[in-house]
Amino acid sequence: MKRANTISGIVLAVIAILTLVVIIPWQIETGPKGMMSPRLVPQIMMIAIFVLSILLVITNLGPAAPHDPPPFSRDELRALALIGVVFALSIALYHWVGPLAFGVVLVAGSLLVLGEHRPWVVGGMPLILMLSLWALFYKVLGTAIL
Repeated sequence: MKRANTISGIVLAVIAILTLVVIIPWQIETGPKGMMSPRLVPQIMMIAIFVLSILLVITNLGPAAPHDPPPFSRDELRALALIGVVFALSIALYHWVGPLAFGVVLVAGSLLVLGEHRPWVVGGMPLILMLSLWALFYKVLGTAIL
């Protein structure tokens, strides 16, 4: 149960941050001068959800009993960090090189991080996926990916 509470708290915190930073500014206009902003109540609610979700994570991080293992092992946290690095590298390559580099690094890097070491799978899966997407968008649909 502690693991589920921790994951739920992290997901709620991320949703609250995204709502505060992205959704509320894009979807709710600022009010006229001299009037309370219509963004105020949604921002207060998202801040409250964020604080409560962080509290949920903090209270469930430790083991339930003195001899119980923690909710997340070191290997799980390492794998999460490595997947984050693969995603960050893929996004950087998308901006610097293009969508093909993004797709290849995302698929091949994720396969390598998750433990796949057969060269035909690591090399073949990105190749097949990228060729399939190219054929779908350019040949079948007649549109560009970008």
